[in-house]
Amino acid sequence: MGLFSKLLGENSELGGLIKDVANAIKQESVNLHESEKETAETTYDAAEAAAQPESETEIGPSGFSWGPFMPHEENQYNYNGSYIEYFNDVFEREFPSYSISFEQTNGGRTTVFTFTDGGRTALMVELLSRKSSAYKLRSDCAKQGIPYLRYYYDYEGWWNTREYVKQRTRKALEG
Repeated sequence: MGLFSKLLGENSELGGLIKDVANAIKQESVNLHESEKETAETTYDAAEAAAQPESETEIGPSGFSWGPFMPHEENQYNYNGSYIEYFNDVFEREFPSYSISFEQTNGGRTTVFTFTDGGRTALMVELLSRKSSAYKLRSDCAKQGIPYLRYYYDYEGWWNTREYVKQRTRKALEG
């Protein structure tokens, strides 16, 4: 028997009132807990829905080879090999009439592809980090009248899809 029951008696009016109040508080606590659980689940569902948008208009703008989500098209990030192997594969398959060589410079942080046609340099392509501020090759190519392209291999959201690399490189080769 509890302290209130001993003092007031279990069947007294005041004892019954206290018992009713205690039960109401207990029920309110259960209701509050259930409400918090439902709110947490709703918040989680909303966060999950926000993380998985339903359409491209909901995820923001995207371009030909850039955007917040990796495209299904082959690109340097889903290619079965390094980014250098990826670019070499694209260049050799898409431009078989050119002799294409590459060398790594700047301690291996930069790769330079050279396209030659009949002994003349037709294009220089530089693969470098977006953090790089190197402009020497670009400047040298401009002085010599050699077309120049730059692709960044570590720029978040820039996928360098095969079609993008192919079209941009072709445009540079055509002048």
